[in-house]
Parts: sequence; structure tokens; C-alpha cells
Amino acid sequence: MEEFISRTATINDVPFLVETIIEAEKSGSNILSWTTIFGLSESDSKRYLSDMLKEEIDGCELSISSFLVAETKGQVVAALSAWIEGENNESSAFLKGNLLSYILPNDCIQKASVIQPLLQEIHIDYIPGSIQKGAGYVAKDYRHRDLFRLLTDEIIGKLLKRNPSVTDAYTQIYGSNIAAIKANQKADFKIVMVKESPNEEILRYVPSNKKVLMKKELYK
Repeated sequence: MEEFISRTATINDVPFLVETIIEAEKSGSNILSWTTIFGLSESDSKRYLSDMLKEEIDGCELSISSFLVAETKGQVVAALSAWIEGENNESSAFLKGNLLSYILPNDCIQKASVIQPLLQEIHIDYIPGSIQKGAGYVAKDYRHRDLFRLLTDEIIGKLLKRNPSVTDAYTQIYGSNIAAIKANQKADFKIVMVKESPNEEILRYVPSNKKVLMKKELYK
């Protein structure tokens, strides 16, 4: 039986973390918001994501430290991110916004600002003091081996050791990503909110006009 080892991601894992972020954002579709919103090619999106991860800013979805990876025979085959929202008194949105402004060309930021009111229609705020589970990805040849649930349990356990007062974990998923919704349900997350935009224009930029919020109660 093949054995998997999980560990905190390092800078050497950045290429796989970029792939994880890209595939999670596509959510099983051909739409990548980094290209549609910022006007970038996919190759440029990967390059800028790599640059942002290498800044090693803790506390947001673009932090190397927020990722656990699973590997077998020295090969990374799965990754998952999570963090405690606002743990260092700065929101993840603020930290991510600073990274975007610092790394991306100004014309990309300007393009995104025009689209932002439309995207706001399905935006769901992160809840301060809660665990936020972000991008997750399992390489195709290693799916159906329970790696997603195992990484979910481990990353939540790791964050709880750091801050035992946390009571809830959340994750946000595009409504079209049925596979991810089902995988999170298997990890004991339940749907608590669906935010939907009636404007079909939004489908030019993101995979779905619905955003699903799922919650896991850590103490009952």
C-alpha cells in the first residue's frame, strides 16, 4: 500500500502550490479569474502567483505557510491551504490586496477595479477568528484516496493547536464545483449560505454566478 507523508509547504513547493491555486480557481471549468479579471495570460498568472507566494506573507490564501502538502516517494501530489482569519490583526483581504498591488502591473489592478462591483454580488466576507480553508488540489492520479479529507483534518488540527479558542472552520466554493462541495461534505462541512448573482455577465469572469459557504463546527 502506497504511503503518503504530509508536511508544511516550503518555498520548494511553490510550483505545485501555484498549480493548486490555479486548479482551485478554475473549479473544474475553463475559466481562470486571474486571466479574465486581471487581463493576464495563464502563464503570466502562474509567474505572478509564484512571485507573490515567494514574498512569504503569512495569514492569507497566498501564503506558503498556509499550505500543507502530501507527498509520496518524494513527489508532492496534493496540497491544501487554511489560515486563522485576522490572527495577526490584519485581514487576509488586506494582505492579499497589498500583494496584488505590489506584484501585478498597475493596468491589471485598474482592470480588476472596473469589474469589482460585479464580483461583489457573490462576495462573502471571511469571519474574523475562524479557520478559513482555501485552495485545495489533488493530482489526478492520486484522487479517491481520501487525501483531501486527511489534509483537511490535519490542517484544522494544526491550527487548533496554535489557537484552541477557534470554534468554526469555513470554506467558500463556486456553486458549479459539485465535486469540491461533495468532498467538503465528506469532511463534515455543511452548506450554510448560497450567494447568487442574477447578472449573467459575471460568468465571463468566474466559473459560477453562485458562491457557496460551508461550515464545520469544531466543538459541539
